[in-house]
Amino acid sequence: MITTGKRRKIMVAMMDGFGPDYLQASDMPNLKQMIKEGFYKTVNACMPTVTNINNASICTGEYPEVHGITANSYFDLATREEHYMDRAELLLAPTIFEKAQAAGMKSALLTAKAKTIRMLNRGAHIFEAAEQPSREWVNKLGPPADIYSAEINYWLWKAVLVLLKEQPDIDLFYCHTTDYTMHMSDPMGEVSQMHLHEIDKFFGRILDACPHMEFYLTADHGMNAKRRCYDLNRYMSEKGLPIFFAMSTERDPYIQHHRTFGGTAFVWLNRVADYAAAVDILRRIEGVEAVYNKYEAAATFHLHPDRIGDLIVVGDKDTVFGPLDGSAEDLPQGFRAHGSAYEAPVPLVVYNSDIDCLQWDAYLSNCHLTAHIQF
Repeated sequence: MITTGKRRKIMVAMMDGFGPDYLQASDMPNLKQMIKEGFYKTVNACMPTVTNINNASICTGEYPEVHGITANSYFDLATREEHYMDRAELLLAPTIFEKAQAAGMKSALLTAKAKTIRMLNRGAHIFEAAEQPSREWVNKLGPPADIYSAEINYWLWKAVLVLLKEQPDIDLFYCHTTDYTMHMSDPMGEVSQMHLHEIDKFFGRILDACPHMEFYLTADHGMNAKRRCYDLNRYMSEKGLPIFFAMSTERDPYIQHHRTFGGTAFVWLNRVADYAAAVDILRRIEGVEAVYNKYEAAATFHLHPDRIGDLIVVGDKDTVFGPLDGSAEDLPQGFRAHGSAYEAPVPLVVYNSDIDCLQWDAYLSNCHLTAHIQF
């Protein structure tokens, strides 16, 4: 056993794409034992159900109306350019690392994806992305696998074990995996089964090394098969009402995961007078489940109204939005993505914590996982 002394140890595990169906279908004896002995609840991820907004929510313990991250990307109206929403200066709330630092604790942010470091590293004493590892960590663990693999996640959990052994002064760990296998495999698929069973082995090794580790686990979204995609920029023009711009909230650099297609889109109009006609066209599209104006969306989904479109379009379980060569496309069988309300249910697990059980009713969202941790 690794000697860690009596320092408080906290693990926040953000399992990208880990919906309740993956938990139920997988052989994960260590996690299921934590559930049995601790607390479990299915809660909702923040909408849109994409990674950046939910990673920010979990890492700050706040809804997006407070922390300001509303999608994987944003559209700059002044320059008419899309930008990834992954810069620390866009984050309006303190991170869990900053809160821990104020309490005299040291923390480590370990992630598969480099974008997580760019957005969430404030206050972390150590931060490392397996996608772009430092020479020091390559020397320790060898080079990680490609970002489009299951194995890159194992490298992260190995890094946790190294830090537990070599740096016992680290009190807080935040570990964010990649959801590549969930995009590629349904919960019963062999790739998914192997991937999650292997991660569960690391959970066991971490708890063997540090039995008093407080363990907090949730996900940013689930995953579903999708069968149709619309390019709303092209579609609205074809219907005789050009719009200023439409953007998939899923847009990020990892196009092999999802081709940037997501179940929610932000739409900016050319004129306020186009509002009623645009809503009418959008609501008639097969697969569009809801259309909100920005203030309705902000109130319904706890979003920051200054960082979303004039309209927010939400697809049904089968539908996504994104850039295409035409206005619509039938997707190949097995295409899996997220972004809609159908990917909102996620597991929330708390183990080895002394949080008052009377507070459990307050856990409604994945952001509440860290909101109640006292430093």
